[in-house]
Amino acid sequence: MILKNTMNNNQTKIQEKWNNGFVLGYDCLTFGNGEVVIGNFYSTYDPNNGEIKQYWSPICDTTLDKIQKYNEDIWTPVEVFHGSFSSVIYGKQTFVFGDGSMGNEGYIASTTLKGELNWSMFFTFSNPIHKAEIIEGKLICYGDTGTKITIDLNELTKVKVEHLA
Repeated sequence: MILKNTMNNNQTKIQEKWNNGFVLGYDCLTFGNGEVVIGNFYSTYDPNNGEIKQYWSPICDTTLDKIQKYNEDIWTPVEVFHGSFSSVIYGKQTFVFGDGSMGNEGYIASTTLKGELNWSMFFTFSNPIHKAEIIEGKLICYGDTGTKITIDLNELTKVKVEHLA
């Protein structure tokens, strides 16, 4: 019973923050029910050929309550970029994307047709997500820094990051 109430509180807080233009400001996948998958991002640079490789992987499952136990200042304001893609319906969801408050961040979010948050992914490395498309069940997002992020819509924690520029 306590777990159920905790999840309801987490869900209420996530939806309230989403409605006010905020998401968790970590590299993470946040679900509308308060569950969170913390992600790890890193990149490598080969000075011999100038090649940059980028990686994102899930590192742990947690909840909103557990994150806020140590830090209440976890939210970052986001701006939705309005364009033709943001109104595309895929299944029973709509995707929106844009940037965070610092300018070096980007995010993508799935909402219900009524605008409730299904999930969001926040990236501290991508700069604004300015373009996105769906190809064969994969959501492909493009950031201003030349970053391409591919999310498997059947398994959201399968994320591939590439540096295009």
